[in-house]
Amino acid sequence: MIKIRKRITVNVIMSKMATKIKKTKNILVTGGAGFVGHHFVEHVLKNTDWNVRVLDSLNYAGNLNRIYEIKEFDPKRVVFVWHDLRAPIRGATKKLIGDIDYCVHFAGESHVDRSIEDSIPFVLTNVLGTANLLEYIKRNQPGCKTLIFSTDEVFGTAGNEVQYNEDSPFRPSNPYAASKAGGEMIAFSFAHTFKLPISIVRSMNIVGTRQHPEKFVPKTIRAIFKNEKVIIHGRNKNDLSLRHWIPAKNVAAGLMFLLDKAEPGQFYSISGEERSVLDVANILSEAIKKRPLKSGEIKFVEYETARPGHDKRYSLSGEKMARMGWEPPTNIDSYLREIATWTIKNPHWLQD
Repeated sequence: MIKIRKRITVNVIMSKMATKIKKTKNILVTGGAGFVGHHFVEHVLKNTDWNVRVLDSLNYAGNLNRIYEIKEFDPKRVVFVWHDLRAPIRGATKKLIGDIDYCVHFAGESHVDRSIEDSIPFVLTNVLGTANLLEYIKRNQPGCKTLIFSTDEVFGTAGNEVQYNEDSPFRPSNPYAASKAGGEMIAFSFAHTFKLPISIVRSMNIVGTRQHPEKFVPKTIRAIFKNEKVIIHGRNKNDLSLRHWIPAKNVAAGLMFLLDKAEPGQFYSISGEERSVLDVANILSEAIKKRPLKSGEIKFVEYETARPGHDKRYSLSGEKMARMGWEPPTNIDSYLREIATWTIKNPHWLQD
């Protein structure tokens, strides 16, 4: 009896120990060396104990220095996997990725002007690349919860007072937007046909630190800092491009929220706050020069001159996420000032 009791006691202790030991989760972040991707990697490192696989092809927009500059960067937790998703994931790449619990897919081409110059890289990366990733997940990690990151631009320009929701019809007005719509439909088809836990998330005009200098915010910061004219898309102060701007920190937090809450085959929007391009430029100028831009410091460029098929306004409704309990943690105006201050202290991120 004594021996039996001891054995039972030992079994109970071991059982309790086993319940306390939790397997550390693994997450694959494609495009994790890119602008939005690295902000999400930073959020994961700060707020979880998960291990991160960063898969990136390190094209012109990818930069591992973004990862290395993260305060919480830990080489024991972060594994870099070089791969171009225009090719299937096989062999050594598959082994490096290993078992994953989650995947957030940022990898893609994202610059409208470049897509107008040559659409083919956008179709290959954003459509074929998404298909290659999902074929890998279907064959090797079918239980992996996956978020496909997309853009509001799939809906095209938004008229005054219009806010697109998750079920609005596609009207992409440039090749980049069309390629993202194609990637979304590939993802939806995999969720539907193969019953995979895949969801699609759209966001818009994301701003933050370490953004590529071709984008509006860093380009404007550089112009203000160098006392050059700031390019503003619009005919005058009363006729300007309008966007819903969103902090990269909010996007990262929203995606983490959706990893827990998103349903397979569903669409979600992480929305921002509406400001004109001049509003944003003035906030940046106030942070750097302690005043808004003067009229002589602004160069207005009409929409048609700026780019073919230019969309004057984009807008996404955030009602669905709000109903789910999502609250954006950061205000856009204060975040823009934070970006300006940080960037002036880290001018190497303004170099082409």
